[in-house]
Amino acid sequence: MTALLITSGCGVVPGLGHEGLQTLAKVDGWRQGFELPPDTFAMLEVAYDVDTAQRMWDENVAADLPERSGDPRDPGRYGDLDDVDLDQQAVALWSGGESGSCRGWVSSVALEDGAVVVTEDADEGRGCSDDYNPFRVLVVVDRSDLPEPEALAAAKARTDNPYIGQQVVVTAYP
Repeated sequence: MTALLITSGCGVVPGLGHEGLQTLAKVDGWRQGFELPPDTFAMLEVAYDVDTAQRMWDENVAADLPERSGDPRDPGRYGDLDDVDLDQQAVALWSGGESGSCRGWVSSVALEDGAVVVTEDADEGRGCSDDYNPFRVLVVVDRSDLPEPEALAAAKARTDNPYIGQQVVVTAYP
């Protein structure tokens, strides 16, 4: 059984998380037609092959999204899909929510003791409002930090974050 955990991280190198996780893009809102299942806080969708990764990019990253660098607090392109080695890496889409006063992003994805652990960082210096603003982040993840493609469908998802109290889902990108 694989579980998905969310933790809050700190001290992550800007733009890079666990094992060199790289953010490709951050976008406000969800893609057209996307809806989280009831009582679900976030979803991690994974693309292991070129065609699915390209479709994920095309459906989520607008051509006019500005190029950016550093921590992916703001919407923008932080990397390029052409730089992904899909023999060693996968592309994942995190669809979740952030406070309107504390911008968030994924800082790492790791497979630990059979659990996919997603760590988010956020601007927390001023105190965070409790509103939920949907966003999505495309990240590059080492395949060793994810279940094998054939095991992803059976992966269980959960979070131990006491502030969330809702489900998190991990699945293949449609």
